[in-house]
Amino acid sequence: MVPSLSATGFTVVEQFIDPPLARTLYAMLLLRRARGEYKRDDQVADALSFWGDSTLDALLLGLLPEVEHASGCSLLPTYSYARLYLPGNELKRHSDRDACEIAVTIHLGRQGIAPPPICFAPGVAVTQHPGDAVVYFGTQVEHWRDTFHGDNFGQVFLNYVRADGSSRRHMFDGRQDAYPPEIVQPLLVRAGALGDAQVPA
Repeated sequence: MVPSLSATGFTVVEQFIDPPLARTLYAMLLLRRARGEYKRDDQVADALSFWGDSTLDALLLGLLPEVEHASGCSLLPTYSYARLYLPGNELKRHSDRDACEIAVTIHLGRQGIAPPPICFAPGVAVTQHPGDAVVYFGTQVEHWRDTFHGDNFGQVFLNYVRADGSSRRHMFDGRQDAYPPEIVQPLLVRAGALGDAQVPA
């Protein structure tokens, strides 16, 4: 495991994705907002949320090697998510569910003033620029953002579990049927080779 992740519960990776990709994903969120292609969640009820689509799931899978390198862990994907924060939105202090054992938040872009930093207990604030990521223990480290006062900003979240850990039963987060066999089978083999914990059938 990467020493900074082990010591503090999070590690910062500047330019984790290229700025053109960050810019493209941010434009995607703006397009989805304009076209009404968004959802709502209970965590930040007034923000626009996005999940369960092939674009975000492809990002979850495609960046798996980079997240493994950043964390120093062998991982299995659970789910991807994106959020477009709007004026007045606040992410309250919380920790995540078991499917977010290793979590990644990537800043995509903004309009107006800069968003508030993401904060980690006991009180460390991390400012992100487009393409920057923070990899952290989502289930162990409480994290939050103060109230946003700009126009909007976009984040994408990628979630994984350790392939040799007790949470690996959350691989694909109950959506294994959403992925083709050529993606599912190698990950099942990886999970089965690394221990005796239950994995999805």
